[in-house]
Amino acid sequence: MLFVGRLTPEKGAHYLIEAFSGLETDMKLAIAGGMSFTEGYVSELKKLESERVRLLGYCYGEMLEELWSNAYVVVLPSTMEGLSIALLEALSHGRCVLMSDIPENLEVAGDCALTFRSRDIGDLREKLQALLADPELVRRHEALARERIREHYNWVRVVDATEAAYRELLAGRRGGRDGGAAAGVHGGA
Repeated sequence: MLFVGRLTPEKGAHYLIEAFSGLETDMKLAIAGGMSFTEGYVSELKKLESERVRLLGYCYGEMLEELWSNAYVVVLPSTMEGLSIALLEALSHGRCVLMSDIPENLEVAGDCALTFRSRDIGDLREKLQALLADPELVRRHEALARERIREHYNWVRVVDATEAAYRELLAGRRGGRDGGAAAGVHGGA
């Protein structure tokens, strides 16, 4: 299982570690990320590290690609987000995602990810256990993740939509100037 993100309280790694620690599994939890002016928080997380829970620090390049590619499930327990790049990355790698049910996550993932109640360690543990017990459920959500990315976050579509928005804005400006100039000429005659 994999968590990727800054190690700050609002990213919720402590919720995940607590929920995961209550599971009976041989699987490991990899926490990839570093501190962001949160030395005290990271020190507390390091106290929770074990043979099954590994804090890897910042991961880049090939190492991060390996983590994304080999994760059974990516867990994102954030209590607050903007547009989560980690969520987009997980979906783009076709991973099954278990995420907190905050609106920002729901907007990005739609129905392709599984959710748990934000800050609810018991609910998170139950959902993790269900995913461990049902590899077919994981595979179904991997397929949904790939489809969601193709449908909503395809770069060609994003560029086309951005270009269309600019063209629409420019057309509106041109229409406004031409219409205003014409009205001024006719209005003054």
